[in-house]
Amino acid sequence: MYTEEKAYRLILEDIINGKYMPGDFLLELDIASRLKMSRTPVNSALSRLESEGYLTRMPKKGCCIPTPTPKEVNLTFSTRSFIEAESAASAAVNIEDDEIDILDGIINKERSIFSIKDSKCWADINMEFHFSIAKFSHNPYLERWVKQIYWHCYLYISYLNGFYLPNDLNEKELVTTYKTPEYHAEIAKAIKSRQPKEARKLMEEHILHTYSFHFKK
Repeated sequence: MYTEEKAYRLILEDIINGKYMPGDFLLELDIASRLKMSRTPVNSALSRLESEGYLTRMPKKGCCIPTPTPKEVNLTFSTRSFIEAESAASAAVNIEDDEIDILDGIINKERSIFSIKDSKCWADINMEFHFSIAKFSHNPYLERWVKQIYWHCYLYISYLNGFYLPNDLNEKELVTTYKTPEYHAEIAKAIKSRQPKEARKLMEEHILHTYSFHFKK
């Protein structure tokens, strides 16, 4: 079981880090050789990734990275807006005092990172914000679902749009158009003030705005 879990995490990490693109096949024998494992845990890991929607299995060819359709992207972001809205509302009810300090630190760090337009740093702090709120919900099911659907949306943006900051916008245009730091600050404020309805509304708006920013041009 440990080897299977390790194979799963390493392959998922490769997918998230862009080692594979839509249409690329993940060859079981090659992966097993690279990871220095037998084919059994690799096969189990690929089946799990297929069940989670990261891969699709082609008859007599194996597993490949699927090319998402516009409808799939729309449905994924719509579902994410619902799940993360509930996560934010739950965090507003259940967040603890020391977690409020952590959330403040993330917002402060984000402000400094956003101004330098470093895509890798921005992706990391964006992930930290969303995953931390899921953690502060103190609902392990929400936390698991948030992480899974977050990575799907991340991959769709990477595959279809480029992640995350358009280089042709200046800083003022980024803040005005992208609005993510503004949304994050308002969501954090609602959570810290223990206003679940406001936190839910703002998070839903934020996710749907992200979808519109990247896919409705």
